[in-house]
Amino acid sequence: MGIASLTAFALCAFVYVGMIRREVPGPIGKKQAVVPVAVGFFLPIPSTVLAVLFGWTFFTLTGKTVGEAVPDLLCRSLVKSFLFAGFTEELVKLLPALLLVRIFKPKNVYEHILIFAGVGFGFTALEEILYGGGIAAFTRLPAFATHMVLGIITGTYLGLARHRKREKGKLIFTGLFLPVLWHTLFDAATGFNAGLSATNENVQLAAVLIGLVATAVSTTLLFVLLFRLKNKAAAYSGMTFE
Repeated sequence: MGIASLTAFALCAFVYVGMIRREVPGPIGKKQAVVPVAVGFFLPIPSTVLAVLFGWTFFTLTGKTVGEAVPDLLCRSLVKSFLFAGFTEELVKLLPALLLVRIFKPKNVYEHILIFAGVGFGFTALEEILYGGGIAAFTRLPAFATHMVLGIITGTYLGLARHRKREKGKLIFTGLFLPVLWHTLFDAATGFNAGLSATNENVQLAAVLIGLVATAVSTTLLFVLLFRLKNKAAAYSGMTFE
């Protein structure tokens, strides 16, 4: 685990601890804060297994890899990103987070958010160890809190769905759809960007520019949502569950 990976972990820890301290009238207990992070830490393992299973199933059904079956670079990037990251990782994080909600029974929307954010933090920790070595760690650093923010989005909308029962269906759909969409588009433009390995130098350059733009947009949204959550911490703390 290199300097950049340790920096990403430290930044995530700083953000998470700050989130916990902002709950009104007081923060959650240590167990409720630590367990989601510990659970999230092990989730990249089943996520990788599930991604391999998807790839094997796709090959079994079509006789081709995703790259062979989808010649268009843009479509290939989107399909691979959805199958192996956007859908897979969000599903693997969602199910344990829902179980932790059942176990800890958060009393308000803010505590609901913290559970999902903690799982995202833990997921980031092991992912950085596995994939964040060398130069890759520095390229990943701007997106250090992405898994946490995706968890915040899911936790916010699912928590609001419990609080605002008349809007339950719309809020649940939004909470499940937005993180998958963000994750898929971001990874399609960066890690799964097929244009980066194209033989045409112009295509490679376009792919690099797309990746830079996607990183800039994603990082901006990341900080906007973190600051928005900071400002709404008291309001979400007051949205209690019956």
